[in-house]
Amino acid sequence: MSYAKPVRCGENIEAVLMSVEATPKKSVRRRSAELGVSQSSVHRILRHDLKMKPYHISVHQGLTPENALQRRTMCAWFSRQDQMSGEQFQTLNDLKSLVERLIRAVTPEQCEDTIQHFLLRMRRCVQRDGGHIEQLL
Repeated sequence: MSYAKPVRCGENIEAVLMSVEATPKKSVRRRSAELGVSQSSVHRILRHDLKMKPYHISVHQGLTPENALQRRTMCAWFSRQDQMSGEQFQTLNDLKSLVERLIRAVTPEQCEDTIQHFLLRMRRCVQRDGGHIEQLL
C-alpha cells in the first residue's frame, strides 16, 4: 500500500523558506503558484513549520496639505456635533437658539476652509467625469 507524500515535507518546507528569503514581500498566493503547492499548505508551512506570520502589504494614502484642510473641516464639524449632542431641548426655540449660537461661533477661517474643500471636491469630480472621488480626497 502506498501513501501520498505529505505536502508539509522537508522538501516543500525548504522550498518555501528559500522563496521567502529570496522575495520576502511576495504574497502567499504568488508563492503558492510558483512552488506548485496549495495556498493553504504554503500558509501552514509559513505559520507552523517556519514560525512566520504572512501578511498583506496595505498601501495608504499619504497626507498632503490638501488633507490638512479636510481634517480641519471635519474637526470643526465634529466639534459642533459634540456641542449639540448633550443638549436637552425643551422647545423649538431652545434648539434654534443653540443653532444660532453655533453659527455665530464659526470663524472666517473655518468658512474659507469649507469653501476650499468644496472647490477641491468639485475639481476632483470634474477630473473623474463625475465618478467616485472619496478615495482621492
